[in-house]
Amino acid sequence: MEYKTIVLDLLERVMHLEEKVSLLESELNVIGKNEDKLENKITRNGSRKYVIEELIKNNPDFAIEKGNRASKADIIFTKQENEITYNLKAKFYHSRSFKDFPSGWHTVSKDDILNEDINMYIFNIEYQQEFYTFLFSRLDILKFVVNKLKDQNNLYHFYFHVTGGREMEVRDKEKNASKHFNNWTLPSQLLK
Repeated sequence: MEYKTIVLDLLERVMHLEEKVSLLESELNVIGKNEDKLENKITRNGSRKYVIEELIKNNPDFAIEKGNRASKADIIFTKQENEITYNLKAKFYHSRSFKDFPSGWHTVSKDDILNEDINMYIFNIEYQQEFYTFLFSRLDILKFVVNKLKDQNNLYHFYFHVTGGREMEVRDKEKNASKHFNNWTLPSQLLK
C-alpha cells in the first residue's frame, strides 16, 4: 500500500514537471522568435549603407561616404575633375513601413530645406526587408514644399507611398513622386 502511494506521488510530480518543461519550451520558442526579429531588424545605419552602395554603383566618378556632425551632412560626395574638387552633401532620412505596402513618414526641418550647403535629400523606406528610395535635389525639394504645410515646429512632414505601380507623397495633397523614386544618378546629374 505504501508503494502505491509513493508511485502515485511520483507520477503526480513527474506530470507537474512535464507541464513546467512544456511552458519553458514555449517561452524559449517565443524568445527565439523575438531574437530572430531583432537580428533581421534594419537600422538607420543599415539603411544608409544600402543607399551609399547603390549611389556608388550608379555614380562611379564620386567618392561617397557617410557624413558626420562636423560635416553637417549624412552622406558626402566628392568628385575630382581637372584638378578641381567638387563636394556635394546630402541629408538622409530613414523610415520603416508599418502598412500593407511600402510607405514612410519623414520630417524635415525648414532650416534643413533652406540650408544652401545641402544639395540632396534622400528618403529611404524599409518594407519587408526591401528598400524604396526617393532622391531630391535642393531645387526639387524647394519646389515640392511650395504648397506643403509646416507644423508649429517648422517641420515639413513627408508621407511617401509606393502602391499600385505609383510613387506618391500624400501628406498634404497627393503629389506624383515617381521622378524622384530610385533616381540613383542624381549626384552625377547635379554636376553636368
